[in-house]
Amino acid sequence: MAKKEAFSSYQSFVILGIAGLLFTVVLDYMLLPALSSTLLDQLHLSTQEFGLIASAYAVSAGISALLASGYADRFDRKSILLVFYTGFLLGILLCALAPGFSALLVARVITGAFGGVMASICYAMVADLFSLAQRGRAVGWIQMAFAASLVIGLPLSLFIASSFSWQMAYGMIAGIGVFALLLVVFLIRPLENSSPESSSPWNHLFSNLKNPSYWTVYGANTLIVGGDVIFMTFNAAFLTNNLGIADSQLPYVYGAIGLTSLLAAPALGKLADRFGKWPVFVSGTLIAIAAVAVYTWGGIQTFEWVLGIHVGLFLGVNARMVAATALATAVPRTSDRGAFLAIDASIQQLAGGLAAAIAGWITFQALDGRLLHYPQIGTLIVVLMLLSTGMIFLVNARVEANPYSESD
Repeated sequence: MAKKEAFSSYQSFVILGIAGLLFTVVLDYMLLPALSSTLLDQLHLSTQEFGLIASAYAVSAGISALLASGYADRFDRKSILLVFYTGFLLGILLCALAPGFSALLVARVITGAFGGVMASICYAMVADLFSLAQRGRAVGWIQMAFAASLVIGLPLSLFIASSFSWQMAYGMIAGIGVFALLLVVFLIRPLENSSPESSSPWNHLFSNLKNPSYWTVYGANTLIVGGDVIFMTFNAAFLTNNLGIADSQLPYVYGAIGLTSLLAAPALGKLADRFGKWPVFVSGTLIAIAAVAVYTWGGIQTFEWVLGIHVGLFLGVNARMVAATALATAVPRTSDRGAFLAIDASIQQLAGGLAAAIAGWITFQALDGRLLHYPQIGTLIVVLMLLSTGMIFLVNARVEANPYSESD
């Protein structure tokens, strides 16, 4: 059982600033699948076309993160953060102005090119400023940004989309983003990195890609993200078209998810620091698998069951995410953190893009609007969760044996 280390005042400010920024990034990421039913109807999209829009962000983000990884440890992290966040806000503005499919597709590519790198930069800062004994709690508190986006941001966005237009919902995110940008500018100090200046960006990139222990993390996170994205891509459409949930009830579903995450993420972070990341990850996996199996195979009919299953699922998802992220930040050398996390983000985004496309290939929409082959979606998610658990076991063993980031 690890000894608890308290946060300093500045560490608390860093958590606040990063959480404020990630609130908008996560809200943008969650809004598109939540609008799946609306966009399929209003833009007259096929499931394959919607899968393409969903995957455009991820593929663009993956390529961008890979190209940025060689430079991630050469510049002040705050400066990199502000450059990419400004580009992200530009992409959001283009989403708000998009009149149709083609313009929205281009806007999502631009948004992904900048927004997809944000989390890796933020978690590199967390790894620089928080010890491993503090990192579970730090990640848990930052996960509250994910929860707040679901509790507050997503229901408000869906209300605006249903009352006015889906474009206006993106306009709201752009407005909140300006405030988040100012928050980061004034709360977070410049943070120098430790990558040797003599090392070229490409050499730095390839040295990270050639490290076999890093690929254990990359593989684990690919499986984790793939399962999550496959579930979320058509979830709103499944709720409305298959289970008969009204569009006006969707904010309650996502609000319940967010409230669960809001309350659970900090507690899960404390549990991960106190009892170990691996036990928390395994417990979350078992809960998530049970929820996915019941939801996709069980023929749920009542709204109360829908809420309960989503609460259970995202309790498990949060446990997995907090534990896996805290473990991942302990694997790379200090001088590799930025590049390692950028490459990890790149691979995750590419995996997410492929997962969204796969969801579109597996699932088809019948003439009455129902989504077909959804039990197969559930089976695939369960398999990915089991495989990711095996990979995280290897990551945990690596960290316990000799965590680079805590030794140099």
